[in-house]
Amino acid sequence: MNVLVIEDDKRIAGLVERGLKENGHRVSISHDGAEGARLMLEGAYDAALLDILLPGMDGLAVLENVRLRRCKTPILMLTAVDAVPKLLEAFELGADDYLVKPFLLEVLLARVGAIARRTVNAAPSVLKAGGIALDCSRRVAVRNGKQIALTRKQVQLLEVLMRRIGLVTSREDLIEAGWGSATANKENPLDVYIHSLRKKLEDPSESQPLIRTIHGTGYTLVGE
Repeated sequence: MNVLVIEDDKRIAGLVERGLKENGHRVSISHDGAEGARLMLEGAYDAALLDILLPGMDGLAVLENVRLRRCKTPILMLTAVDAVPKLLEAFELGADDYLVKPFLLEVLLARVGAIARRTVNAAPSVLKAGGIALDCSRRVAVRNGKQIALTRKQVQLLEVLMRRIGLVTSREDLIEAGWGSATANKENPLDVYIHSLRKKLEDPSESQPLIRTIHGTGYTLVGE
């Protein structure tokens, strides 16, 4: 794969670069947000690693900038700020996944490979359930006449819930769908993604949540 790394910490950038190259990937490095945004828009990258805390233009601004210009490169956010509001904002702007520093290089490589593979040969499909029309290939949901842009992982999770509408989908099944492995350390990211999905899909005026939490079990999409 051709991977762009936008990270101002040169030590971390160097370690990531070496790990990616040892696994056969081509790597471009930028230590500056504005330069990184330009490279992403001009290049053909299979994935990008984007630090949130960057000098000048921070990672969230870079993310917003490239998504507004219809850049579809899968983006994995790197952050030392383990704060839900920051992560939710990143998802709203179009991030595909994230890792909190410090992280294992093996985990980083696996996550980069996963988000890149999900973009290959995506077959166009529209799924309808629960008053939602989900275009998986375009990553767009339509509800109450409103078009809602989604990230790849939000699409993956929503698709599972829509295909099992009215049924309870276990946390393990959702984690498997979104991350490829039902491991315990994905529990908190699942909650973050479901929260962001609710925020996009649900109307504050609704008396009942569209995606309900079944405590100790998982989630269910309520039929309409």
